[in-house]
Amino acid sequence: MTTSSPAPPHRLVPVAGRVALVVLPLGAALTTMTVLLPAPQDPSDPITLITRIAAGVVISAVALTTVLLAITRVDGSPVRDAGLTSLRTGWRLAVWGALTWAVPAAATFVVLALLGMPLTVTVPGGELLRTVLLLLLAVLLTEALPEEAVFRGYVTTALGAVLQGWWGTIVQAGSFTVFAALLRQSWNPVDLSLFLAMGVVLGYLRSATGSVWMPIGFHTAFQTGSQLVLTHEALHLVGGSGAAVLALGAVPFTVAAVLVSTTGIPSVVTSGVRSGRGRSSTG
Repeated sequence: MTTSSPAPPHRLVPVAGRVALVVLPLGAALTTMTVLLPAPQDPSDPITLITRIAAGVVISAVALTTVLLAITRVDGSPVRDAGLTSLRTGWRLAVWGALTWAVPAAATFVVLALLGMPLTVTVPGGELLRTVLLLLLAVLLTEALPEEAVFRGYVTTALGAVLQGWWGTIVQAGSFTVFAALLRQSWNPVDLSLFLAMGVVLGYLRSATGSVWMPIGFHTAFQTGSQLVLTHEALHLVGGSGAAVLALGAVPFTVAAVLVSTTGIPSVVTSGVRSGRGRSSTG
């Protein structure tokens, strides 16, 4: 594993400027959505979720357009360098990323249930399915796709030009944490540690695959599950927030990092995904 020293400040300044040009439009789009769509009384309401999906189409368009312009016009590099590999092959990475979170999370919930802290469904099956599908689309378009394209895509690539090994991943994760804190207007240490861990794990998945698709799948599954358990009334966890953090974050994040670092990505998943990991690699 590379342990090179961080780049001198004079090399980081121009990179920081380019990163800001890509991050700021995403921040503006998400802030606008927050202002125009205040927190609803019922987050599971279909109209509320459909409205989030519609807003997500705009947010994703803003993020992807900004990243594409920055990588091709400003940096003069191929789109693939930002981890935006083809969806034709990338969908397998996205599914694998979602499963990498969902399987250990589900196993943890089973263990919690055996310990007397079950996760129970509080609405009819049809309503739960509708909520899950709409929420998944809302999370994908408003959070996972735009944030991964920007942070694990462009930011990781830009930092990889001046920071070697884990330095790029750590700085990317730190910038993601600050971005989330500013957006949420909250500097709660617990939330900050979660976003930092999330940024590191997703950054590692990006480096391991050379693509943003596995982080997109992992991010979508994680946020969909978290919002279902913590925000929506369709599910209720007897164990409270401590058990939720364990099942939703600590265990799946750890399992994902250990699994990828020890066994890699199955060849059937990476087949057809050709992307230079070079500057963004942590290895």
